Amino acid sequence: MRKTLRRQKSGYAFSILLWFFGLAALFWVFWRTWADVSTANDPFSVFWDSLWSKTFDFVPGFEFKLAYLAVFASAMLVIGVIVFSLSRKWFLLGLENSMLECPWCKKRWRASPEKALVHCPYCRQLIHPVLVDD
Repeated sequence: MRKTLRRQKSGYAFSILLWFFGLAALFWVFWRTWADVSTANDPFSVFWDSLWSKTFDFVPGFEFKLAYLAVFASAMLVIGVIVFSLSRKWFLLGLENSMLECPWCKKRWRASPEKALVHCPYCRQLIHPVLVDD
């Protein structure tokens, strides 16, 4: 048996886009807190306090805390990894003969399922054979 990796390019592009938004939001959070954190004696507590005290206006009239943006960035990074991992799948392609069925005449025969289009040996139609259990 052969293993084949199937990649979905739209899933890759979507995961890269999610990663970009997540990293951009995380960069924005660190950019806004860097002035306070770099001069502090206890940088972790100052970073935590500035996450909950500093606000920004993403939409005029609505104020958001930096902590919300940090949660959004973390969620985008995690969802990006999940989408990337779900957009790939391993398939096992068997080289031995399998039972195939014609969707037209419903007759079965044994053959190698490597080709997508074949001629049915009974009705001579050009078909996509259905892989069935023995």
